[in-house]
Amino acid sequence: MANKQAITEILGKLGWAYDTGHLDFFETIYTKDSRFTISIAGKGQVGDYQTLDVIMGLYRGAKAAQSDQRRHCVSNIFFAEETETTATVISYLTLLATKEGVTKTLATGMYTDKFALVAGAWKIMHRDLALDAPY
Repeated sequence: MANKQAITEILGKLGWAYDTGHLDFFETIYTKDSRFTISIAGKGQVGDYQTLDVIMGLYRGAKAAQSDQRRHCVSNIFFAEETETTATVISYLTLLATKEGVTKTLATGMYTDKFALVAGAWKIMHRDLALDAPY
């Protein structure tokens, strides 16, 4: 079966890496041909980012545009499917932001991540983020 501890740690570290500006971590856990899709309840798909370079451009551009301190809280992690070399993992997102001493909830949603074991390391092949509302 999939290495649940390693995959769960990747999911937690993704939030930390983004929030603290360690975006290089993302390059180590996505495959070169990864895909990241985003949808919003009631609006459907609003983003479809294909390849690592495009995904990194999205993350770097979004991070550069922010003036608040984000906290990506990932919870309710469970494995919907798993084999020795693949896993589909579901988790919840609660996105908090603090600016000028005030913390607000910016967004909630659900991630569906498809992992593959590539050269001995777990990598994201497809990340889907379904947001509950726009922010």
